[in-house]
Amino acid sequence: MKNRLISVVVVLTFVIACSPVSSPPSKRHPASQEANQGLREVLLELHDQLARPVEDHQQCFTGAESYYQKLFTLSADSAGLLKYNSADIEEMIQATFQSKLIIREDLKNLDFKQSFSDKCYHSVRALLRALRYAEDYLIELNSMYENALDEKKYTTLVGKPPYLMVNPKFTFKDYNDLQSGDVILSRGNAYTSAAIARIGEDDAQFSHVSFVYKDPQGKLWTSEAHIEIGSVVNPIQNHLDERNARTVVFRYPDQALAHKAAEYMFKLVQQHELSGKNIPYDFGMNYKDSSELFCSEIVAKGFMDVGKVDVPLYKSRFPEGLLPFLQQLGIKVNKTTILDFETFAPGDLEVDPRFSVVAEWRNPLMMKHSRMRDAILTKMFEWMEKLNYQFEAGGKISTQVYMGWVMRRMPFLKKKLIEKFPLNMKPAQLKLFMTLEKVGGILETELLKEDKKSSQPLSLKQLFTFLDELRVKDLVAYKKHKRKALFHRYFYPHPVKKE
Repeated sequence: MKNRLISVVVVLTFVIACSPVSSPPSKRHPASQEANQGLREVLLELHDQLARPVEDHQQCFTGAESYYQKLFTLSADSAGLLKYNSADIEEMIQATFQSKLIIREDLKNLDFKQSFSDKCYHSVRALLRALRYAEDYLIELNSMYENALDEKKYTTLVGKPPYLMVNPKFTFKDYNDLQSGDVILSRGNAYTSAAIARIGEDDAQFSHVSFVYKDPQGKLWTSEAHIEIGSVVNPIQNHLDERNARTVVFRYPDQALAHKAAEYMFKLVQQHELSGKNIPYDFGMNYKDSSELFCSEIVAKGFMDVGKVDVPLYKSRFPEGLLPFLQQLGIKVNKTTILDFETFAPGDLEVDPRFSVVAEWRNPLMMKHSRMRDAILTKMFEWMEKLNYQFEAGGKISTQVYMGWVMRRMPFLKKKLIEKFPLNMKPAQLKLFMTLEKVGGILETELLKEDKKSSQPLSLKQLFTFLDELRVKDLVAYKKHKRKALFHRYFYPHPVKKE
């Protein structure tokens, strides 16, 4: 009971500071109800709710919905984060991590398969996302106290709290304790990574999946799929060298089965690599067709082919408002099929109760950029859904794309290309990725300018508010003179087509 109370208090303080959690059914958008209770009252109420086991879907949703509505209007200042020292912050991060573990345990008591669209499911995902945002915010704040600027100081899945958090049920000192069959969820540092993390109906914070394999000599490898090169196997060091913003290790309870699945995919991917023909990247995100593979699909195929285990338990769906973007990306959906299309988004594994969290690691140097890119892509997708914003590559980007696309197909020229991209990537897809990076870079530059004016890291609510205000201001500039607009030259509202 005492640990639960500490968790509730800490969770509340964190979410107040930095996470305007979405309220179902509008899963990307914050609630707007005014809070009538003070912090103490909310804490007591939340304590009573979380201290009891969740017995059904309605109880799950009712509690979560109330929680979102009451917390959204509380500001970062009311949480008083600046009065805490580094030790206080570390203790709070420990508590939120434990809260996430408790929530995942509670998932085992709820069968979402009864109704995939159940509001409880979306509320749980939002809550887990809120807790992670809170931890990110506090780790960013803690790194400021520590003046943690030395990049060499941080190695993925190495260190101690608050950067490396370990589930007490497992013995895990660092990446050397990875087991064959472990699944690594990570968040890359590019805007395309942020887009992949937030492309589904529910926002998530992961963009990539790696399948761990330990060979008979004890060497650790990963099997994974990358947009640039398709499916590959790499020593674990390659993953560590990427220095991603966050990494979480998940473990399946049947380790023998997980090992067989990892070994199977390692040999399959390696066989194609050795033949000189990597399995192409699956831009369509069709996990039912393994002729091409995207990153999550490697894990799904391994578990299905070896053990007939369908991973993940709950699949992602796409919002109808993103149809133009999804079609540009290469996902084969239309107005008729989009609502029924399911895929395995990396973040789906987080709510699969069959897997356990072993450890979670964060790169404190990437927290600010990661939070900003999450906010940017959330707003981009919101503008796409609500205002019909679409990407439009300018002449310069289009020229670069077509020149690169032609050179990539000329053996005597492709070796000179610095940036590689797969032969199955169409020009339209490449233009989309380049334009996304362009717009994201512009928005982040503006956010960084605003962040410098503040005495503490901008909360998610502040990031959202600034981006909305910037969009309105830049749209006015765009309508007056396109060249003077910051980003509307590349990303702007299109007329809605009549049926």
